[in-house]
Amino acid sequence: MRSLALVMAFASTALATPAVARDQTWYAGVEGGLVHVEDADFDVSGDGVVETDGFLGIDHKTGIDLDIIGGYDFGLFRAEFEAGYKRASIDAISFRNTGENADSSGNVRVYSVMGNVLLDFGDDNGWGGYAGGGIGLANARYKLTFNDVNNVGNGSDGDRSLAYQGIIGIRRALSSNVDVGVKYRYFVAPKLDFDIVGGGEASTRFRSHSLLASLVFNFAPPPPPPVVVEPVVAAPPPPPPATQTCYDGSVILATEVCPQPPVETPPPPPEPTPERG
Repeated sequence: MRSLALVMAFASTALATPAVARDQTWYAGVEGGLVHVEDADFDVSGDGVVETDGFLGIDHKTGIDLDIIGGYDFGLFRAEFEAGYKRASIDAISFRNTGENADSSGNVRVYSVMGNVLLDFGDDNGWGGYAGGGIGLANARYKLTFNDVNNVGNGSDGDRSLAYQGIIGIRRALSSNVDVGVKYRYFVAPKLDFDIVGGGEASTRFRSHSLLASLVFNFAPPPPPPVVVEPVVAAPPPPPPATQTCYDGSVILATEVCPQPPVETPPPPPEPTPERG
């Protein structure tokens, strides 16, 4: 019976606890970190070009990933807008048909606009986590410089593509308004087409893995001050009424009149004794 009483007391306390300040509020933040871009194979096609799958291969160095985010916390999940920028230098360019590496340099830059939906779990006032994904639009631009002009000319071209991503992260509340965290993101732009100098087209896809640190500000109002319940002080009892003690020992109120003592009647005088003659 005692255990049941404790469980009921805990349940009533949990139900009476107000919602945390971040729920039903807007937020905004910045993120930054490292990005690893997967190797890209370019398929070549077009008029006057011998179609080749995986004709050109590009290896990338570790680059940077920067984002700004903003959204609304519905409690169980969040919906957010994300604008991102990724940049990675070219490590090596190779021709798959010959296995030779080109004497080259360059970089790839990706600008993206995404809409994300994230499932929230954990304690909003301590450690928490989230997972979800997003879909949007990416603009990828490759800039390539070949020092050996006998291979292929220099060039720069970009293309837009539908993009999608998967996200998982953890966060820690520093205050009711500020969170810090770490996020992993897998990003894909599945179809990109670039013009080739001299005619033709090269197609590839962009895939990357990012590890980001985040700083998020929640536009949450401060929690209301605790309600102070003043103790109820009972009024002191009224003083006892004034009394008086009457002649017969009875106690009555001072405003009352004691009864008069009875008047004693003196005994009659003795009758005279008749004289004898």
